[in-house]
Amino acid sequence: MSTNNEPSNLCRPDERKSCAACCGLYNVADGTGETLAQKLHHRTDLFFRTGRSADELVAFETSVRTAEATAPVDPVIHVCEFTGFVDSERRIVGCLLHPTSPGNRGIDLRGLCHYGSLACRSFYCPAWESLDPAHIACVTAAVDDWHLYGLVITDVEFLRSLFRLLEEVAGGPLDPQRVFETAAGDVLREMLAWKNSSTLSARSPLRRSRYYGKLVQDQTAPDRDTLVGRVVEALASNFGMDGEPPGFRDVVMDGVERFGHAC
Repeated sequence: MSTNNEPSNLCRPDERKSCAACCGLYNVADGTGETLAQKLHHRTDLFFRTGRSADELVAFETSVRTAEATAPVDPVIHVCEFTGFVDSERRIVGCLLHPTSPGNRGIDLRGLCHYGSLACRSFYCPAWESLDPAHIACVTAAVDDWHLYGLVITDVEFLRSLFRLLEEVAGGPLDPQRVFETAAGDVLREMLAWKNSSTLSARSPLRRSRYYGKLVQDQTAPDRDTLVGRVVEALASNFGMDGEPPGFRDVVMDGVERFGHAC
């Protein structure tokens, strides 16, 4: 487990996980891990049986689009048909058209995708600039699943609010190494997993990444109640809920307090 404060690549911090939220991976009505994995396995198998000519890749794109018949939750974000697994263990989600993807022989084929090669090469989500390196290190050490990692690392407001609460009960900035030397690391894993399997998850198959959400610019330090409200709002949005789920503030505060006791 690495707790390096500066992962070299937020999109793919190690060989156990990656994020493809900007490819529209979660922008579907059923964003559960099981459903998305099934689609990714199918796309990956089909892609590796597909030639690399422009006509063959366009045919691949059409085939996936027809088979999945995806209606995006947010019409602004394209659901890219070329997102799949790019490693032999199928733990890394990414662009099948990328030059390093198996079978592409170093050729960049991304010009055939919806946004084009330049956009894919140059886009960086707000998490790259807005998250504290120590918090990133905590997340990358705590999460080893591509599905949960993409949901968590792209929700800047969820992480900023949660870690402010944790640092308040811990008495100061977190040392990632220290966190995972104590039971606090297990509590953190549990809290991050709220994005995928909380008491809310049974009520909706939606799993929404908030990688392009508007960041809150506070003029003064927000109080505890405000921070808890932002965590709850992030989770409710993740599952497509309107309003605040009853009792979930207590769930959040219970987790925060257990983290403080475990530090």
